[in-house]
Amino acid sequence: MKLVTVILGLIIMLSVPLSARAITFINRDVILEAQEYGVKRSQLPLSDFLQPWLAYEEQAAIINETTERAYLYTPFLLLAYDARDKAISKQTIELANSEQILADYAGCLVFSIIVNGNTEKFSDNVQVIIKQEKKIIKPYHAVINPPVKNSWTSKEPHYTAHYYFYFYERDVVLSKPITLTVTTKDKQERRFYFELPNFK
Repeated sequence: MKLVTVILGLIIMLSVPLSARAITFINRDVILEAQEYGVKRSQLPLSDFLQPWLAYEEQAAIINETTERAYLYTPFLLLAYDARDKAISKQTIELANSEQILADYAGCLVFSIIVNGNTEKFSDNVQVIIKQEKKIIKPYHAVINPPVKNSWTSKEPHYTAHYYFYFYERDVVLSKPITLTVTTKDKQERRFYFELPNFK
């Protein structure tokens, strides 16, 4: 009887699509799909290409090119982005390259974050966390670029900072939403809501 129960349990477990856990499970077919996605959309402006993986700051009054935003670089997007770059530069897109990208980013969630401020040091000591239900998750790695002066200097904000934050995927329940919270030196808190099950 126990053996029958175990077998039935395995059948049920294996019959549930792996993509239902949220962010797309990657196999050879998905790699090829991501490569095709990147090639077919290689002529799109980058902002349009990245749109499906975008979250604007929750309190944003207007949505335009200056709005604070964050992108979730899922495995699918990483592969599509690489294929886009290779298509633009007329390079060959190979399965081995995509597999290497997956190996390099295995087990992590990568966020690209763009925030604005009014002083050159507004983003010093930036703090970024994921909030999921009652859990707080801290990144294990960050790439923090210094703020750059904006081209629209006649109006605020005067500076923009761009970061990359890396979190362990094992710390996040991928079938539930998260809020990515960014706090800068000026004590301003920005929140970016990601409904993880909706991201490919």
